[in-house]
Amino acid sequence: MEFPVNGTAAPQDPQQGRRPAAARGDPLQRVTGYRGDRFEKHRAMRRLAFPLTRWIDVLLIPAFLTYALCAGWPWVADFWRRMIGFWSTALGGEISLQADSALLPGFGTVPYAHANAALPTPVQWLCGMVITLVLLFGTRWLTSGRALPLAYGLRLIGLIQASAQLYFYAWPASFPYDAGKSIASLTQASVLVIAITPWLYALIYNVLDFGFVRKLLLSAMAMAYLIVLIPLQYTLAASSLFHFSVLWYPMVFLLGSIFVQFGTLVALYAWAMSWKPRN
Repeated sequence: MEFPVNGTAAPQDPQQGRRPAAARGDPLQRVTGYRGDRFEKHRAMRRLAFPLTRWIDVLLIPAFLTYALCAGWPWVADFWRRMIGFWSTALGGEISLQADSALLPGFGTVPYAHANAALPTPVQWLCGMVITLVLLFGTRWLTSGRALPLAYGLRLIGLIQASAQLYFYAWPASFPYDAGKSIASLTQASVLVIAITPWLYALIYNVLDFGFVRKLLLSAMAMAYLIVLIPLQYTLAASSLFHFSVLWYPMVFLLGSIFVQFGTLVALYAWAMSWKPRN
């Protein structure tokens, strides 16, 4: 503070009140706002508490479930054989039950639904083209409001099918894939998805503080869901290719196989993240 000289007050710096607190030597006040609200640290800047005991959740749960899958695979394969056999009979024998040696060691054989799908006839190609045009241009009335994501999804399906329409119009005889063997390969890949499911959740969910039981429950539920889904999914795919030809094979391969399974895993993960943490 400056005292007046000759009865007059010393001039004050007009910029002093507008200087930053650090420049004036005052302590920074960043914990409360101008209304007294407390500033919370953003979640991106928080550090995740990771005690050493949590390694049990990260390593023990997926290891146990992987061992359980390997030990219980004969029962899983028998369940798949029964399910595919039931639908083979119900559909009049248009699909058949077959099995190949598993790519994963120790898994024996992997049953799958087999169907002999032919190249598209001119009528099938024309029907596919009509559906493609509807998907691409008929969704213009869905581009407002909440229906916009649906319109984008349908157009994506239309673009994929448009490429298939072009291919089977220009080079139908050079299609290199067999529908039955392709379903077998997709089933083999899906077995791998089941096996890696607990390890995926170990990296993105078990590191959080949700408790041992809930972490075990999430991975077990996801694996059980896939075990039921996969034979039904590929039985439907084999039957669809049998009736509608390999014209729809790109759709099955890109959007109707592993994509569906990972979508299921993401949905279950989102649901589990809504559970209340222990702390």
